[in-house]
Amino acid sequence: MKSLLLPSLLLASSLIHLSHAQTPAAPAEAKPTLTEAQVTSVLNQLKELETQISQMRGNTLASVMTKLREAMASDQAAMKLYLECDAIVNSERREADKSEARKRQEMVEKSMERRGKGGGGNDEEGDFGYGVRLGLQYLVLTLEANEAKEDELKKLVPKLQEYIQTLLAAAPKLKGKTYGYLSGATSERNAIVSAFSLAPYIAPKNWSNSPTNIGGMYMQTILPTALADNKEDLPALWDARINAEGTFRKEHMFAPEFELWTRNELPTLRWQRAKFLYEKGPSAINAMADMLKLIKENPSHADAPKWVKELRQLINQSAPAEASPNAEPVAGSAS
Repeated sequence: MKSLLLPSLLLASSLIHLSHAQTPAAPAEAKPTLTEAQVTSVLNQLKELETQISQMRGNTLASVMTKLREAMASDQAAMKLYLECDAIVNSERREADKSEARKRQEMVEKSMERRGKGGGGNDEEGDFGYGVRLGLQYLVLTLEANEAKEDELKKLVPKLQEYIQTLLAAAPKLKGKTYGYLSGATSERNAIVSAFSLAPYIAPKNWSNSPTNIGGMYMQTILPTALADNKEDLPALWDARINAEGTFRKEHMFAPEFELWTRNELPTLRWQRAKFLYEKGPSAINAMADMLKLIKENPSHADAPKWVKELRQLINQSAPAEASPNAEPVAGSAS
């Protein structure tokens, strides 16, 4: 009996499975159809809401930027805002130990007090109040870049170049914790960014969101703007970028580290400059001359063989085409 039941059960199971497989799928629900009047009404409402949202967003950002600019007036004002935001983020919102928050605030305030009285503080950690103030300056620039239309971004280039000069002048004050703070002053983890809920506004297009990334500022904003407006400025701007990076790194690297950077990274930067100018600059010939000079000055560089190969290809591409022996002479030429 058992041997008769088993095939029957298997057959029944197969028939059930086949029946399910052959069951037609339920037809998809048809999308609702709106009348022309309904479409017009909804689109008009969306347009009004879009305008309202834009105005509210603009008003909110304008209010925040006013507070940030006020805090840029002095190191003390910058620190006051920082401590208020730190308390909001690390104490009120997270319900952290308020005694720990107070201790942290008192420690920072005492450090600021010593500096105000000429005590100097720990030079290895830099001037934290000034670092916060500089971070606010770049944060405001970043918010302005986020709100700028594509054709308006070039208006911020002079402000960005001014910021870079301020950054270079401030380099001796940007040590240790201060440098670390400034590097992340426009990131989501920053207390000021978090307290004002600015995360959606700190990653504008064609803009570096790092206050210490000089190369990014040039490559993402300054050089592309010059490329569109005046290619003749590109060589000088590249030189300014390289000089600025060298100045800033010299202040923040130990002498042996900076010597290695000068030997290895600086020639690479100069090669990047020459290639950029060959492809996009005012004179491809001058760019190739710069490449040749760079190779002659750095024959032992790790990338020198690759540079030779690349330059040879560019030279061959630029060589005049050889006349075919079967080509007919040009009219008017001597026979």
